[in-house]
Amino acid sequence: MPDQLNTKFAWPWIDQPESAQADHGLPAPRNALDPGTHVSARRGRDSAAVEVRLLRELCHDLTMPATAIRLLASVAVKESDPDPCLKSRLLQIADEAARIADICGYILDSSRSAGSADLRALAVDAADSARSRCSAMIDVVAERVMAAAHPVDVARILANLVDNACRAAGPEGRVRLVVEQAGGLARLVVADSGPGFGHGEPGRASLGLGIVAALVRRSEGVLRMGASDLGGLAVAVTLPGARPLTPGTQPGIAWRESG
Repeated sequence: MPDQLNTKFAWPWIDQPESAQADHGLPAPRNALDPGTHVSARRGRDSAAVEVRLLRELCHDLTMPATAIRLLASVAVKESDPDPCLKSRLLQIADEAARIADICGYILDSSRSAGSADLRALAVDAADSARSRCSAMIDVVAERVMAAAHPVDVARILANLVDNACRAAGPEGRVRLVVEQAGGLARLVVADSGPGFGHGEPGRASLGLGIVAALVRRSEGVLRMGASDLGGLAVAVTLPGARPLTPGTQPGIAWRESG
């Protein structure tokens, strides 16, 4: 593997049980609260319920315009004869709108199951999406690997990691996505040529990593950060593996893409 991870950057709230979190300055688990905090905890749960309801309402309302944008872009491609560049852009618009609709539909569907995710296909999609807004060079080196996780969760993990990597690398930098099998598990690594962990500007990157950490935990995976051979940060996500959906698939065949 080209991206060597330093385990001292492992996130304790991913790799360790809740009982060990307090040692790292993180919130104590719920069963460690003092008896006098029950009222505050109840208010917190009520507030969280309101936030969940507002999120579901927002997703419901976003689904309609996202679907309309996708359909309009698709119709524009079919009803006109645009030049290849414009056609590619219209298809990208349709794909991005579909991404929004998929995320909203996932949040609205409370009966969703984990299913399985094709990490190679999702990594290629994430790179293609990022190239539309990022001028850094983005490389994809991927085997056909299936993860026992919901595809929308994996897509969100990749989108946040690649977005962070692109901003860290800058317009002249480089980003690499690697997908591989690791002892029966599914592993993806996003590396960049930026300044490295703790040296970039705070803000969206911290929020993105928090979202990734929550998604990885929900998928029963492990998140680690370390130094990349590109000079910046490498973030590795290991997820439970799943069997390929298509019989006879050769998972060892690698996909290489640059752009």
